[in-house]
Amino acid sequence: MAAGNSINNKLEVVTFEQVASLCCVSEDRVKKWVNTRGLKPLTSESEQVYCQDLIDFLVRYNMPIPASILPVEAKKILFIFSSQILKYIYVSFLVHFFQKLRTEENFISDTVCYDRKAQYKILTFAPDLIVTYTISAHDNALQLIRFAKKTGGCRVLSIVEKNISRENIVHIKAAGADAVVARCININELVEKINSLFK
Repeated sequence: MAAGNSINNKLEVVTFEQVASLCCVSEDRVKKWVNTRGLKPLTSESEQVYCQDLIDFLVRYNMPIPASILPVEAKKILFIFSSQILKYIYVSFLVHFFQKLRTEENFISDTVCYDRKAQYKILTFAPDLIVTYTISAHDNALQLIRFAKKTGGCRVLSIVEKNISRENIVHIKAAGADAVVARCININELVEKINSLFK
């Protein structure tokens, strides 16, 4: 679709003016994003950006994504890890996972560690699904699951150790997790579990 179409339609391209309106900032701010923060215009002379590039930019800088630029029926998934090291270990897993799960770019994902930024990320990213890596971060996971449920509108899938006690599973579910799966779950089962949470 061309940028001249109504904002209410799902656009592929938006002008700097439209970006400013959608993000409640000035056009000068949008130009600053292009010049200093890495928002990519269509060409070096253009004052238009692809919506997907704008979405990636907003996710990277923890800014809300306007619904009018999201792909139709897009789902946002936030993965929460206990440390940066663990986050990097799972990047390769997530690449394979999303190749299997993603259909027509209707899934947008981001990751965050259990720290002070996690609650802020939940509020700005407004995920449809949160996947908590509960292993070695049990208390942090419970706290964030409760927080996510209070903000409303999202599902929570908690990944745990295979030999976790029933008592701990009860605590995780009581905190608000919609599903609990063992870390050793294979990709097909995980895809099936996540798809079932979206139904």
